[in-house]
Amino acid sequence: MISIEPLGDRAYLAHLPDERLAAGWAGGLRRLGWEGVTDVVLAYRSVAVFADPDRLDLEELGARLRMVEVPASGPIASGRLVEVPVRYDGEDLQEVADRTGLTPEAVIAMHSGTTYDVFAIGFLPGFPYAGYLPDRLSGLARRESPRVRVPAGSVAIAGRQTGIYPGESPGGWHLLGRTPIRLVDLEAGVFTIRAGDWIRFHPIPTETFEVRLHDHP
Repeated sequence: MISIEPLGDRAYLAHLPDERLAAGWAGGLRRLGWEGVTDVVLAYRSVAVFADPDRLDLEELGARLRMVEVPASGPIASGRLVEVPVRYDGEDLQEVADRTGLTPEAVIAMHSGTTYDVFAIGFLPGFPYAGYLPDRLSGLARRESPRVRVPAGSVAIAGRQTGIYPGESPGGWHLLGRTPIRLVDLEAGVFTIRAGDWIRFHPIPTETFEVRLHDHP
């Protein structure tokens, strides 16, 4: 059900069967608040547990981690619900509709009608990998020719997942739209979305997008 192995000389890495179990296990571990545990980092089907060896014996930590129960499968209970406004005018919206046999309006309704679990953060600081998409929107491979420039705030899909580009970067996901909210402020150490959170998208008109973009420079 769960395997735990050393990760360097001051951490352990736990592997779980799926993303929801990993998130639930990480949330339960955080709530225990063990002295000497410095960080609990959630990723795909895994959790890294970091500790200060001067405050907590690493062998003892490993033994204690193996005693932490794996929660029953169910909704992630450790995060926050983050509402993300989206202007659905992405360059790939029509293509996604064509390839899935839907109208653009149906794509928007399906994408914004689902609450997504944030499974991990990367490939850029603050980029949320979230899922899962409704079945009708799932299965699109990444673009064969990635774009050199994807604008900050772009909301995109690929495979079974959706994500948001926190800053301008190259990218190969299918662009559905763009959010005006700022996901990351590295100087201030602010990250709007974290692993274990939920995301809910909701459509907004261009006028609202422009106003909110001005409010979040």
